Amino acid sequence: MNYFQPKTIYVDVDDVVSRTTETYPDVVAQEFGKTVSFENLTGFDLKHCFQLTDNEFKYFFDLVHKPDFLMGFEPVEGAVQTLKAWTDMGHIIDIVTGRPTSTQEATLAWLERNDVPFRGFIMVDKYNRPGNDLCLAISKEELSMMSYDLAVEDSPDMALFLARNMEVPTALIHKPWNRECIRHDNLVRCASWNEIFPMVKELVLEGTE
Repeated sequence: MNYFQPKTIYVDVDDVVSRTTETYPDVVAQEFGKTVSFENLTGFDLKHCFQLTDNEFKYFFDLVHKPDFLMGFEPVEGAVQTLKAWTDMGHIIDIVTGRPTSTQEATLAWLERNDVPFRGFIMVDKYNRPGNDLCLAISKEELSMMSYDLAVEDSPDMALFLARNMEVPTALIHKPWNRECIRHDNLVRCASWNEIFPMVKELVLEGTE
């Protein structure tokens, strides 16, 4: 007899559950008078994409990570509904974010306000950001010791880390900055949560064969 085995799923926050980066061009236009479209954010280095000086980028980075700013983001279409459906099916959701550790309280408040279901909330020092509290954030090496059946990411580097180093089937949500992401057998590019949702069902079916 085949028994149902719940799947453990890694879910990133920014641009996966939260509509984050799409708000940035308006901020840059308002604060610095620079016009850069969302579609032109073709790299993960926002300082370069927005052509900001060191001082401008520091101001911008601090601004977009303030609690009031973070709380203003809308959820990505289909994200909360999918996570609720997976939870109702018995699957386990871990919210895994590379945000600065200073945003922990605001991020948890946003997840609660938007009724995002999850078992674990994990901060990872994905990008070696200075100032992170390493008592709150684990390293990528520590993350690699954890086990996931599926991951949902937008960062090309993290998606490859999950797919290649951790051998996790990974849904890469299509964004301008991950267009050039290297292909991998464990990496599936998805345009929306409608394409991600069936992936768990496929994993369950594979496990019952």
